[in-house]
Amino acid sequence: MLAERFRKLRGLAWRVMDGIFENMWDYKYVPIEIIARDSGVEEHKAEKVLKTLSNEKLIELKQTEYLGAAFTFLGLSLYSLNRFVRKNIVTMLGEKMGEGKESMVYNCISKWGEAVLKFHKVGYTSFKRVREKRDYGDLHYTVLMIRSAKNEFNALKKLHSKVSVPKPYGWEGNAVLMELIDAKELYKVRLENPKEVLDYIIEEVREMWKLGIVHGDLSQFNILVNPEGIWFIDFPQAIDLNEIETDEELRMAEEILRRDLTNLISYFRKTYRVEVDADRIVEEILKS
Repeated sequence: MLAERFRKLRGLAWRVMDGIFENMWDYKYVPIEIIARDSGVEEHKAEKVLKTLSNEKLIELKQTEYLGAAFTFLGLSLYSLNRFVRKNIVTMLGEKMGEGKESMVYNCISKWGEAVLKFHKVGYTSFKRVREKRDYGDLHYTVLMIRSAKNEFNALKKLHSKVSVPKPYGWEGNAVLMELIDAKELYKVRLENPKEVLDYIIEEVREMWKLGIVHGDLSQFNILVNPEGIWFIDFPQAIDLNEIETDEELRMAEEILRRDLTNLISYFRKTYRVEVDADRIVEEILKS
């Protein structure tokens, strides 16, 4: 579906979408005259293109004191894909590998070979909840999709040389291009050596902490396993300890680390009857 929608879009549409993307941090709905100016398209032509894109559910048009436009998730995803294509980084989009509340994942052919293209999606309610804690101003919720993708890309970039995570290849808009790992989620695999696997996971979490990253949503659903090894995925909620500015933020990061490990250790206890003292492990990591 995504590839078919992509092929239908032409140069003028991409130019108009450029005008939205370049200004979405300054306007909740980017005024049509700004879009026309920055895309180099006459205003009446830009308006016609915007109405077509709106009919295709790729943008939202809103009339207030001015006519403005913002991306939908689908529109932003297609636009982000096009940024990779324009740079000759992605050459073919493959099949959808999965879709959940937070992302839509495709395989693709990139200049590094077969890869994964992950499109971040965050609902409006999620945006409002996060915005209560951090100041985003009056911006459209799609900006958080971009923040989420950037956050994951930066975490993978920081970790991949020392922790088992997919190698990050690139980030554009709400899309992250990364290495394809041929493995199954931890919860789908029956482990023969659960204690060894848990010990390895704990050591990798310790290494993440040393590198300044807390996963933020670690569970049996975002750890991949195959006969060759174990990998950690899904870092949109990762916390960068180097960006922490207050003692309260540090305490929150420590509590999230505790929650990550407690949940995972609980899974191993219930599934494999492996007993590990989560509090002791957390305290050891915090001191490392």
